[in-house]
Amino acid sequence: MTDMTVRIKNEGISNDITATLKNFSETEINLPGISNPERRFVLAQQIIDSIRRIEYLHVVSIRAKSASLHTPYSGSFAPFGGAVVLHKAGRLDDAFWLVYLATHFGKHKIDGWNLTEDFYGRFGQGGAWDWPTASRDPLAISLWLDSIYPTVTASGRSRRFGNHRKFETLKPGPKGTGQAVASYIRWIAEYGSHDDLIRQVHKTVGQNPKEVFSYLYKDLNKVSKLGRLGKFDLLCYLGSLSIAPIVPDKAYISESTGPKAGAKSLFGSQTNTNTLESACTRLADYLDVNPQVIEDALCNWQKSPDKYVYFRG
Repeated sequence: MTDMTVRIKNEGISNDITATLKNFSETEINLPGISNPERRFVLAQQIIDSIRRIEYLHVVSIRAKSASLHTPYSGSFAPFGGAVVLHKAGRLDDAFWLVYLATHFGKHKIDGWNLTEDFYGRFGQGGAWDWPTASRDPLAISLWLDSIYPTVTASGRSRRFGNHRKFETLKPGPKGTGQAVASYIRWIAEYGSHDDLIRQVHKTVGQNPKEVFSYLYKDLNKVSKLGRLGKFDLLCYLGSLSIAPIVPDKAYISESTGPKAGAKSLFGSQTNTNTLESACTRLADYLDVNPQVIEDALCNWQKSPDKYVYFRG
């Protein structure tokens, strides 16, 4: 496929989304933030980018096959693909766990998944912090990190937290990674396993994917150091990778920073939070997209509403 073909396809999709945004503003809810055609075009581009990021995970969920994807230092380590392979092999606990670790550490724009790989691979000391090993003792990882922290931060390859996780740390203490992963392990231990977790949620709220997402989002308050964005990202990843039968019920704008700022710019700065949440859901329905698309697109659009910039997250 040539670059010209890609541009032509992009233009067609962009025109469709731009027209739909204009129709929504004229017939559903006024969107003063994109009354300017250039701003409307930029938002359409961000929506396209967000759709493609989700589509990429869907592709991973279909194509991932090699065990090297979840094998540290294999040269092919990729936590999302690795989680899919584990899930296909019937190792649901390990699949959830690897997605959680990838969410906790995030993907750095330069270092990539180095930090997730090094942690999961025990910084090359032998073995891996897979689920059976990690879940035996919630505090084992914390004690291990305490003992090796000075060494791993003074040498080796660059390994930094991703942009969404830039305030996290490997440092010992109540706000460090050790305590965070311990809280996740204890959360799952309340149910027995990840499979038991999903079964219990289905018994409680039924099997509607949106209601299951909502329940899990609230229940994840038991896990430290995730916050609104961490909870939302984790559950969206699990759903997009087809590891968990969930779909976001809304964009969870009310507790956010960037997406909320984008929503206020789009719908009007005086719009109250509850109305913003509802409006974002209606916009997602009108565009026939996952609410995650709106959350992600608004967050990126508000950073540069007048000129399109591609953001990697």
